[in-house]
Amino acid sequence: MSGALLAPAQALVASSSTTTTTVAPPTGSSGSGGGVLGQANQVAAQVDQGGGWLYHLLVKFGVSPDTASTVTDLIVRPLSILIVVLVAALVARYGAKVIRRLLTRVADKAAARSGSTRAGARVTTMSGLAANVWRLFVFVVAGAIVLGMLGINLTPLLASATIIGATLGFGAQQIVRDYFSGALMTMEDQYNVGDSVTVGGVTGVIEDVTMRLTRFRGVDGTLYVIPNGDIRLVGNLSRGWARAVCDLTLPGTAAADLDTVRSVIVEAAHAVAQRPGFAGHVTEPPEVVGLLAADSSTITMRVMLLTVPSQRDPLTRALREATIEALARSELWPADPAAPGAPAAPPAR
Repeated sequence: MSGALLAPAQALVASSSTTTTTVAPPTGSSGSGGGVLGQANQVAAQVDQGGGWLYHLLVKFGVSPDTASTVTDLIVRPLSILIVVLVAALVARYGAKVIRRLLTRVADKAAARSGSTRAGARVTTMSGLAANVWRLFVFVVAGAIVLGMLGINLTPLLASATIIGATLGFGAQQIVRDYFSGALMTMEDQYNVGDSVTVGGVTGVIEDVTMRLTRFRGVDGTLYVIPNGDIRLVGNLSRGWARAVCDLTLPGTAAADLDTVRSVIVEAAHAVAQRPGFAGHVTEPPEVVGLLAADSSTITMRVMLLTVPSQRDPLTRALREATIEALARSELWPADPAAPGAPAAPPAR
């Protein structure tokens, strides 16, 4: 019974063996068949290593792989490189124009706020620098693309550049911040050489401004050097308008006749404002704020004059001298030096 079942399977195996033997090529023709297959495989390998659509098209029309590769190297590759160069030139040119327009808008707004007359020259310099940086970036990328098209392996170079860039990024981030802050401050025209500024609680005159550092000299002659990235709050005392503010401390008895005190101060302030040295710089009449502070022994009065920033300090000194002199003539100065609640001096024996 089992023999009868195995008989069809044995017949099928015998038939397969016979068919395989029949399909096998004769010994005499194996060499030529192997040679044709080898040539076909070689052509296919060369086609796979070809240089693009033109290479495959030429091989398809019967051109030898070597000739097709030569034609590709002489026509397609130079044409591709030329296209890359042209595109890079267009991107660099029009990108630089866009950068100039953006920086010009920002500089115009900053100049309108600050009233600086040097904003045009400053934005020209900054926009030219930014445009050159953009062009350099575009042409470096285009050069890398061209080198890749020429078959140069850029992997080691890019790996080295990545490592160096990461190292510099972590090690020199403070310097990068200083330069970036300096570029923004210069573009926004926050201060110029010769401006009086207050930085970090120190007041001085700007002597030099670079992309990384700001140098200013204090009132006592000390030269301060501060990186631009460390400047968080700066007060410019030389822009727009200014006020000469003078606070006067008077004895408490002057509170009995504040109208007289006020009239004496106003008269002295008008006299200062009409002096030849200040008349062209005082833009409004004197303003007496009135009683600013008071305690049991003294009162404080404030007077102000609106002027230009360059005349604030001289005008403040002149205003203080004139008002004190006028108050002294009116017997309203000096203030009572005795402290509040001080014991009276013992009588002489």
